[in-house]
Amino acid sequence: MSLQTISLIILGSLTAVLALLLILLSIVQSKLKGTQYQEQRRLKALLPSRKKERRWIEQAQKAYPILDELPLVKKLLHQMRARLTMIHAGNEIMIRGRAAALTLMIITCIIVISLLSLLWTSSWISRATIMLVSIYLGGILSDLFISRLVKQMLYDQSSMILDIRHEYHQTNMVQVSLENAAERSKPIVALHARQIAGILAAVDPEDELQQYYEIAPNRYMKQLAGVSFKIGEYGDADIHKGEKSIYLSMLGNIREEIHMDINRRERIDRLLYGIVFVAISPVFMLDPIRNWAESMFPIVANYYNSAWGMYSLILLYLTFVISFVALRILKGVDEDTKAIKDEGKWLKRVLKNKWIFKVIDRVTPGEHEPVYFKVASKLKEANSGLSQHAYYLQKTMAAVLAFLLIVIIQFSIHENIKHNILHPNEEIMTGGNQTESQVMLSKERYAFEESLIGELVAKDLSPDQMGTFIQERTENKQFLQANLDENTYATQLMQRVEHYHEEYYKWYELLLAFALAVASFYLPDIYLVIRTQLRKWEMQNEVDGYNTLSMMLSQFPNMSVFEMIEWLHRYSYIFERQLLRCMLDYEAGAWNAIENLKEDARFVPLERLADRLQVAADLIPVKKAFDDMDAERAFAMDQRKEHYEKVISRKSTLGKIFGFLPMQATFTLYLLLPFVYMAFQQLGDLTVVTGKM
Repeated sequence: MSLQTISLIILGSLTAVLALLLILLSIVQSKLKGTQYQEQRRLKALLPSRKKERRWIEQAQKAYPILDELPLVKKLLHQMRARLTMIHAGNEIMIRGRAAALTLMIITCIIVISLLSLLWTSSWISRATIMLVSIYLGGILSDLFISRLVKQMLYDQSSMILDIRHEYHQTNMVQVSLENAAERSKPIVALHARQIAGILAAVDPEDELQQYYEIAPNRYMKQLAGVSFKIGEYGDADIHKGEKSIYLSMLGNIREEIHMDINRRERIDRLLYGIVFVAISPVFMLDPIRNWAESMFPIVANYYNSAWGMYSLILLYLTFVISFVALRILKGVDEDTKAIKDEGKWLKRVLKNKWIFKVIDRVTPGEHEPVYFKVASKLKEANSGLSQHAYYLQKTMAAVLAFLLIVIIQFSIHENIKHNILHPNEEIMTGGNQTESQVMLSKERYAFEESLIGELVAKDLSPDQMGTFIQERTENKQFLQANLDENTYATQLMQRVEHYHEEYYKWYELLLAFALAVASFYLPDIYLVIRTQLRKWEMQNEVDGYNTLSMMLSQFPNMSVFEMIEWLHRYSYIFERQLLRCMLDYEAGAWNAIENLKEDARFVPLERLADRLQVAADLIPVKKAFDDMDAERAFAMDQRKEHYEKVISRKSTLGKIFGFLPMQATFTLYLLLPFVYMAFQQLGDLTVVTGKM
């Protein structure tokens, strides 16, 4: 068959296929023009379309049972579920879907970065570091996702309260206003509005309200539920007589609090945006920096492989850890009360061992000693849930672990230096501006010296025997220079062997390990100081919220001081324990209970509020005790905004310091110091050369 015939057959086949496609196209177009198909398209367009996020959550929800059976993944899944339960209370489908989606995102992040680390570097230490950073990064991503959800909920709450105000203006009925506002609100907050409306319609609304307080996503929903219950139970002011509506006034105050919280979160996120990724980036730069430096200047390999180089690397890793932890703390806005309640659980389990308890009991100060009261005061100021024994167990474990870790690092440094003496960097000898033949000779010399040093170390010869052995092995070696001084060459090799034998664990290294272990014993004290300082920054924010809440509650004619303290306790994060103790002691005497609150809190703005509560409990009505707060509200809000500005400015400054600290430390310890070392080495070599001239 000729080529022309084949071409005609192919052309005819293509023409037939094209004609068939045109016929099918005309048939499909005629179908599309039909009224039945057009009606189907119109009805389908009326159906609500599913967003990509919703489809992804539905797919992730199917993976929930599988993830719940995997050992380590199960714990992570339950942590994500616990954090999302407070946001999507009652919506089990959304909780399971988003918890599974977050867990899959974290696992994917860890796996992808871990696999990339295998390609990125050949050092297992660097790979392990990058894998640990991937876990930290997974936690940061989950924080960002949940923080975005929390902010979105605050925006939706603000809109919902506006809808409730609009409905209440028309109906003057709390339950109906909540139900109507729920129909217009976003699903994430509409669920809570319906739950609050259900509380008002329940047989035992007080019991239902207490149950809702346990699942409320934030303090503002608790306030909305409590205010709605109060108004629904006892009624509002008579607006027809010109009185100001208590419900509308309190809704406005709650909305104002939400707006201030949103502004605070937005500003912190905007000022610290991306700073975590700036802090993480130097971890991935360590090996490329070292490879570039050793390829361009092979002599710096001596610094990287020396004890000083390894200690500088450890200091660099320590800088990374401090920066990462500091940024995680600074990015937080409110304290996690559940984390405070669960604090030290594993320490308590360890203390159940009677031998460990006996050892820690000897370290822990007695109840009659002054140190005991100082430590108790520190724990109270930091809002820590640890007992004295748990705290001293934490300090002891920090010291013991630091000692063991330092000793292991010291031994590994000695072993690494020994390895580098036996197998030095080949680029130092074979690199530079050498011809191909010179490179071949340099490689032969490198292999010879590597083998010879290994033999000398294994034989453990005396200096005289070593010199004789070296001279015997170096005879008639073509790769050695003809004018090479054999005695000088033998001395250089003997110095390397001597340096190898000098690499052993020394007494002052043990002393250093003990000193650092003692310093590590006080690390929990430093952490408490930092935690106390951060807590002081947030104290004023919480007390400002107390003042606003007290001003709102004082408008109710039948409000008691005990009820106000209950409301403050539900609102609180920082002073939760102090207010709980005040509630428990209230029956024994209101004045003394509030006096104990002032002593426990030790914060002047809260003490001023407690003074009002004291006089309202025994001397004057509640409304009269707080009647001047409304007049001072404008000034208080200005002061509060100024305080917010100061706190945000401090956090921003510290965030930038800790965010750029890893990069600056990497540049100084891993790039600048090696070049300084190289300069001094070359200066020393130049001094030797000029001295021989």
